[in-house]
Amino acid sequence: MTRTLVDIYITLRYIANQNTEERARLYYNFVAKDMHGWSHIIKDYWPQLTRSMDPRIINVASQYPNPHRWSGKNAKDMALEPDTFETDATTGKPAVHDFQYRVVYRWTSHFVHPTIVALKNHVVQPGRDNFVVRGTRQEDQTHVSVFNVATFVGMTMISFYRCMGDPQPDRVGTWSGALIAHLARRHK
Repeated sequence: MTRTLVDIYITLRYIANQNTEERARLYYNFVAKDMHGWSHIIKDYWPQLTRSMDPRIINVASQYPNPHRWSGKNAKDMALEPDTFETDATTGKPAVHDFQYRVVYRWTSHFVHPTIVALKNHVVQPGRDNFVVRGTRQEDQTHVSVFNVATFVGMTMISFYRCMGDPQPDRVGTWSGALIAHLARRHK
């Protein structure tokens, strides 16, 4: 769930960062690429359901060479695009959200894709123990997960307001900041 939230944030931030209308339209039209892909799958597995596809959908779908990259960029490139709203306080240059990508995205990816890192609490001694799924608290990730969810909900809301071209209500920043501060104090 956290990885999905990070993906949503990266996508929304990328849309809001520059050329918002154009990027939003590109993202919206990406559904045509998905529909076109499904048409091939339907033809292969459910030929009785095959229908001709609207030429406009085929035309829009053809603008996307990769069925997994709506922007033509990967998540890293979208996340590391210099920010047009925020500046780095230490350098004065546009902020780059590398921590969100290099740390949180990477960490949460271990739980989306089956890796040994996601199974650390289940590692056993080879030849001695049987593998069993156990919910030990050996390396409890609850607190960091809750902190990440709260942080990315707040950042996603900021990006949402930017996409909409609306000023962010003060209450959003106040609520988000208070929640993150509480979690940092309570679950450090």
